[in-house]
Amino acid sequence: MDSTLEQLISIEQRDAVMAPVSQALTLPSVAYTSERWFQLEVERIFERRWMPVMFDCELPNVGDATPFEIFDIPLLAVRGDDGELRVFHNICPYDGCLVQRHAQTGLSELEVYYHGWRYSLCGKLTAAPFWNAKADCGPLDLGGRCGDLTPVRCEVRLGAVLINLDGRAADIDDWLAPWRAVVGEYYAVDELVPARDSGGTPLIETRSVEANWKTYQENASINLLHESFTHDLYRKSPEVPRVDSEGNPRFKLWMEDALVAFGHSRNDSGETYERIQLPSAGHNPQEEPEYGFFTTLYPAVNVPLLDAMIKVNLVLPRAAGKTELKHLRFYRPEALRSEHFQEQEQGVQKLFDTVHYEDQLAIEAVQQARRSPVWQQHYYAPFWDELHHHFNQLVMSDIETL
Repeated sequence: MDSTLEQLISIEQRDAVMAPVSQALTLPSVAYTSERWFQLEVERIFERRWMPVMFDCELPNVGDATPFEIFDIPLLAVRGDDGELRVFHNICPYDGCLVQRHAQTGLSELEVYYHGWRYSLCGKLTAAPFWNAKADCGPLDLGGRCGDLTPVRCEVRLGAVLINLDGRAADIDDWLAPWRAVVGEYYAVDELVPARDSGGTPLIETRSVEANWKTYQENASINLLHESFTHDLYRKSPEVPRVDSEGNPRFKLWMEDALVAFGHSRNDSGETYERIQLPSAGHNPQEEPEYGFFTTLYPAVNVPLLDAMIKVNLVLPRAAGKTELKHLRFYRPEALRSEHFQEQEQGVQKLFDTVHYEDQLAIEAVQQARRSPVWQQHYYAPFWDELHHHFNQLVMSDIETL
């Protein structure tokens, strides 16, 4: 380990994280509570990997521009004349001012508040008025200096805008490939569209939890045992915990590259979930997929997939003890055209409101406990916690890579 990491974690603690699950311990409490550790995660995980920042449908039209921050870095998302969504550092290279201070729509160009520099919607400097005292100054008058905005590597997948701050992450489709290989057999993920209200506005839910992003993640898609204790819905189900009468698992796990997931067959979970009376999100809209899934794309995207919809959850770490979240469900286009869609979607939202509230109580309780001096590292239940163990090893591997 390098000297920075050695100030936060001992070799013994590190080795305990990387041990086989039957002997391993979780990440230590400092990994969930320390701002110094969080800053290392920013540098060694989030800047190097694909990170979600928003949904593509938040900027639907040419000329839509939204400034935002991630890890205190000011960024700007813009829908260009060609329809492509781009992300730039929201900094004018001349005066250091924010290029855009507020979200705007219908722009034909970007104009900087401080000194009036103007940019095309693809980030190219078009005018630098009075740079050399002449009103019609432009890029050629800068004497070889670059006046364009600095782009951020950006891709749109699963309806989400994902960025890679250092520009060196693996190809995004390679990152997604294990996930597609697992869920693509059952779900028509590329045919689905965002849920919208009766006025056409995307039904994006935003919320926050007073907890570390990893505390949220371990609950969201990789903790199986908590379901029948934490959630009223599951508590009533004869199928949870997900074992048969002999104690054999009624679930399947996947751990490959960025994919950390579990699946359950329709035969084993048919009574657990209320039916959504809309066309299936599977390849045949008349047939429910054989499997449902709870999937994590490390580090910060979660996608549950169930019958008529998939739900894309964007995890936005804000500090060691705070995480913001964006949620949006995706259905078949014909589902949105159904006369029953709004009624069904409101029912799904009510269900998730309850589940999110129940989970938030647990997540914030765990985060609070991790501030205790008696909580350092905990053991795993090997039968249930292989996903959690694997997720923590991904974190540890990244955090010790210079």
